[in-house]
Amino acid sequence: MEYIEWNNLNLDTSEIYRRIGMPDADSKRSLNFKPVIEQMRHKALDLVEVRCVYDYVPVNIVGSGEILLANQYPVNVLTSFFEGAHEVLIAIQTVGLRLEEESNRFFEIGEMLDGMVLDGCGTVALDEALELLRGMVVKQVTERGLQTGHNLCPGGYQIPLEAQKTLFTLLDGGKIGVTLGEAMLMSPIKSHTLVIPVGQKLAKSNLSCAITCEMCVEQQNCSHSRLKFGKAKPV
Repeated sequence: MEYIEWNNLNLDTSEIYRRIGMPDADSKRSLNFKPVIEQMRHKALDLVEVRCVYDYVPVNIVGSGEILLANQYPVNVLTSFFEGAHEVLIAIQTVGLRLEEESNRFFEIGEMLDGMVLDGCGTVALDEALELLRGMVVKQVTERGLQTGHNLCPGGYQIPLEAQKTLFTLLDGGKIGVTLGEAMLMSPIKSHTLVIPVGQKLAKSNLSCAITCEMCVEQQNCSHSRLKFGKAKPV
């Protein structure tokens, strides 16, 4: 198991607007919120503590709709994403608890706008951390002459949420302060788990380092979808 910290987040302003439901950051209405956006963005940069634990483990397709992780843990999945893979990158990543605590404090004292914007900054931070992790993995894998697949997150249509229990068995989430509850939900909330197939010739390869909406089954229904707003992020 490997450990890494990310200290080079940007917290793109346009992404913060999108995360709070204002996709057009240049509109007159959105510009009215600019002072709060900038204030909370700088506060978020001081509060986020992005940490990650990850590992590469063997994977095998063992049946219809099932894979075996690390030669011993069966997981129900959409197996087409794992065709041609002989290993997977598994990871747990978080932006830490401090931002969540400060956002909750704002809500408790009635500063609802500050709390909402700061919470949105936390989501943007997690998105950016995911891109940094993705970029690192693509670099490591391509240097070995292999391919990466798509980012697969438990709770999506490719892998059920229950898979998080297996990932927490294989990785020490406590090392980065992340715990898994009875309902398979993580604390801090701004945390995620990740699985990326790796192989010589994947049926569904994806060498992009960018995080896009195109592969998400919820892309047309998501209130934050870049596709819905006509602002798909370049690959």
